[in-house]
Amino acid sequence: MILSNLLTDPSEVVSKVCTAIDKRQLLLLTYLNQHSFNIYSGNGDYRNMLDTKFTVYQADQGMFLALKYLFGKKINKIDATAMNQQILDELIQKQIPLVIVGGNFNKKFVCDESKTRGINLVYYRPGYFGEAESESIINEINNLDNRVIILAMGVPRQEFFAYKISRRTDSKLIICVGNFFEFYFGTKKRAPVFIQKIGFEWWFRLMTEPGRLWKRYLIGIPVFFYNILKVKFSEKRP
Repeated sequence: MILSNLLTDPSEVVSKVCTAIDKRQLLLLTYLNQHSFNIYSGNGDYRNMLDTKFTVYQADQGMFLALKYLFGKKINKIDATAMNQQILDELIQKQIPLVIVGGNFNKKFVCDESKTRGINLVYYRPGYFGEAESESIINEINNLDNRVIILAMGVPRQEFFAYKISRRTDSKLIICVGNFFEFYFGTKKRAPVFIQKIGFEWWFRLMTEPGRLWKRYLIGIPVFFYNILKVKFSEKRP
């Protein structure tokens, strides 16, 4: 199971990214939080893909506490937004040409923001498209001079698309970032820092987007506890 293989040190995540860039190696990178672990527990295709194809890091308060509970060892807590910011800063510093697919931003807005922030953006595409369009998008991406593909399409759609792209290339770093760019570009506000520090960012998000997130948290958190307990008392511990 993936829990025993999760990266829990931000410096190790950055190191793997830099190695993939420098050696032009294929690397599929994503995160595991409470929500994605619930999907992992119930979706065999997603579970098998993460177990065998992806490098995955621990990414929220719930998963951090679950790992401590399961394995009883000291680990670092990784904040996914901060982790993606650190990775993007590295790409900006190295001026790596990159592609962004995801969100629902105006293309000019993304291009202007990227220019202002020093991102070497060669292609942007909103993440709302049908399966029939995916092949043409992959062809467009593969015809570009890019080194990194960042997918911001939500779990598990972004991971399935990342894997689909990876089957057509062997020299790309593909990073799944969820809704990171909404925070990065400032179209959505994060919880105040003190709420983040005490582990209640989920509550802030629920209060600000109840219609979209009530099921993820009010139902998802108890389901997460249940899934972790199943792992704890399973005969096949990770």
